[in-house]
Amino acid sequence: MHRWVFEALIDDSIFPRTERLILQKAQRPNFKFEETPMHHNQEVAWFAGKQSWEPITLTWYDAEQPADVSQSIHNWIELVVNFAQADVNPPAAYKKEALLGMTSGVGFATSEQWRLCNCWPKESNWGNLDYTNTDIATIEVSMRYDRAIKTK
Repeated sequence: MHRWVFEALIDDSIFPRTERLILQKAQRPNFKFEETPMHHNQEVAWFAGKQSWEPITLTWYDAEQPADVSQSIHNWIELVVNFAQADVNPPAAYKKEALLGMTSGVGFATSEQWRLCNCWPKESNWGNLDYTNTDIATIEVSMRYDRAIKTK
């Protein structure tokens, strides 16, 4: 079963619980090493170099009731940049912690949990507007973070 929940994203003043409940989908963290070569005679030996974490994509239903997800995402982005003045805020203002938990499907007991350190919205997509489409509108945000720690 693939049951999961964002247990916390930033804080309740930016994303209250009602908005975290209409998160449609999210990704688990993806990790990679740079490959560092060592050349020796006629061969190349490889070593693990610097590690990095790939951004994850979060997709919310843009239901706008009872919570205005679109406005909350815009507020989250404005923690990074003040659009009116084109000023980028210092990292301490926008880098936040998040928890992503997988549940067993029996209640909400967490069977796997990731702590995402220093998260911030890297890019957003409010989607297309189309009268011929009957789907609920969604908003995607690519979230960058410095590291992920599997805590459970």
